[in-house]
Amino acid sequence: MRFISTLTAVVALTSALAAADPATTYPAVLPLLKTYCHKCHDAGDPQGGVDFASLTADDVGTKAKLWKRAKGRVDDQEMPPEDGKQPTPAERKLIGDWLGTAAGFLDCDSAKRDPGPAPLRRLTQAEYGNTLRDLLGFPFNAHAAVGFPDEPTGEGRFANLAVNLRLSDVLMERYFAAADAALTKLFTRGWPMDDARRKLLGKPIGKESDEDAAKRILASFARRAFRRPPEGEDVIRLVALYRRARVRGETHEDGLRASLKPVLVSPQFLFRIERDRPHTDRDAAKPGVPVDAHELATRLSYFLWSTMPDAELMKLADDGRLADPAVLDAQTLRLLNDPKSKAFTEHFGLHWLQYPKLATARPTTEFFPAFNAKLKESMTAEASALFDHLRTDNRPLTDLLHADYTFVDATLAKHYGIDDVTGDKLRKVTLKPGDHRGGILGLGGVLALTSHTFRTSPTQRGKYVLEVILGTPPPPPPPNAGTIAQDADEQKKQPKTFREQLAAHASQASCAGCHKKIDPLGFALDQYDAVGRRRESTAANPLDVSGILPDGARVNGMEELRAVLLTRKPQFLRNVAGKVLEYALGRDLDAADECTLADVQAALAADGDRFRTLILAVVRSVPFRERRAGR
Repeated sequence: MRFISTLTAVVALTSALAAADPATTYPAVLPLLKTYCHKCHDAGDPQGGVDFASLTADDVGTKAKLWKRAKGRVDDQEMPPEDGKQPTPAERKLIGDWLGTAAGFLDCDSAKRDPGPAPLRRLTQAEYGNTLRDLLGFPFNAHAAVGFPDEPTGEGRFANLAVNLRLSDVLMERYFAAADAALTKLFTRGWPMDDARRKLLGKPIGKESDEDAAKRILASFARRAFRRPPEGEDVIRLVALYRRARVRGETHEDGLRASLKPVLVSPQFLFRIERDRPHTDRDAAKPGVPVDAHELATRLSYFLWSTMPDAELMKLADDGRLADPAVLDAQTLRLLNDPKSKAFTEHFGLHWLQYPKLATARPTTEFFPAFNAKLKESMTAEASALFDHLRTDNRPLTDLLHADYTFVDATLAKHYGIDDVTGDKLRKVTLKPGDHRGGILGLGGVLALTSHTFRTSPTQRGKYVLEVILGTPPPPPPPNAGTIAQDADEQKKQPKTFREQLAAHASQASCAGCHKKIDPLGFALDQYDAVGRRRESTAANPLDVSGILPDGARVNGMEELRAVLLTRKPQFLRNVAGKVLEYALGRDLDAADECTLADVQAALAADGDRFRTLILAVVRSVPFRERRAGR
């Protein structure tokens, strides 16, 4: 009976898959999902929090991420689990085909595009410091001056996501202290502060009174600090503070200092506030409305510069010209060409590649004497230079997978075995095949931050490939996963090789599925030791860098792994696009963003996958230029 019923479902699904909308084919695939999926994913105690049993045809179009994730696990033969009922090859293909259709089906009518939520975002510590620098006209390390609390960020999460940017009482106290410290420095007599102060306060105009001058200065300062023209009440309140100080007998500059401080602790300065606005009659059917010109300038500037808009952006916003597509494109390219865009490399690129972990990477100088602070600094500089080169030279994003160049100084060149590099200055070098470097997988920093104290970690390296490069992080290990001996002396007593020990560990039922997916990727990188030096297999130190991926692809070493990753270029590019969009919007992506990602991928495919095309496509997107309409 089971054969007849599932065969009926297969036949029905085969004919129905031609339909464009996967919701119409859901009834045909449902018998297969019930047979192979509902046991683990029902409403009672759904594994991974995924309840297939409660889904209806109406839910299909809203679950693109779920279908995409499920397809990957079905294709990799992780679902159903080995101890469960297994579909025939024909059934597995049909389930995978339907999941692929459901994951990729998008109703991308531009009139229906939902820009998604636009969360309230506090300035990150880096953005706050940069904004103070550009507002006041001198560098000011607020963290060093008053001791800001650490910003919490989850694993692989960007600091600028709204979910991380809470405002505690302690942090608010630090903002008041930082405002005092910054203004004290600004009003300190002597060069260079006298230049900085004159630029900020401006020259007297004619015979204006002190109060008229204060009004002019405070209006200009508030406009720049709030990233928009101040409202009348804003300036009135600030001038009242100035007037009160003068009544107390304080000087003109003392009065200015007293009235500048409230600006620096105002929510309008500390937060990127965007105002809800209703639809006009013309666009009442659309979910979103355009952000205003000053909000767009702020979004663009903090996206690429991690700081406030400059005078040119503000002037275009004042004139109402910034939203013009040609003007917006030109300004995006102008910002990308400016050295301030190195902030994007630092706060997006290095964080995406997980380089903040390098400072506390596990390899120790006891086992690797060369792995000192100077080498770590050079490794970070290499990754930064590689990513920034994509920006400055508009390189293809695939350089991150396979590049014939890298950036090294003498310290790093010696570590890699690259000849003819001297000095502490980083420089671009052309790689030879025998260098076995190039792209993310050849970066010593990546190889070091995915290692243990005295040895490599194929599991951590494989997890890095899945999470950072392909955007398919494995689930966290179960509580009963156990560990492998980490002590070096203890490992020497083990009769098995580490690969054999890991295989024994991975054979546990609760571990097998993930390790099958992770470990072949990690062992392919085992020709690099725990601090990223190339090593060859010897009788005393045999290396087995071969493996079979869940889809049947065979890899043997880093070069073959890189070749496999290049065949998955669309998945890699979609992951990069998703990360950039997440960073630009300051929030997690949802189903409403799938159309945007499809647009970005199409733009990349049409222009050789180049870096600036990615940035332009994100800036042009609906969620970047719009926000949900208010009521």
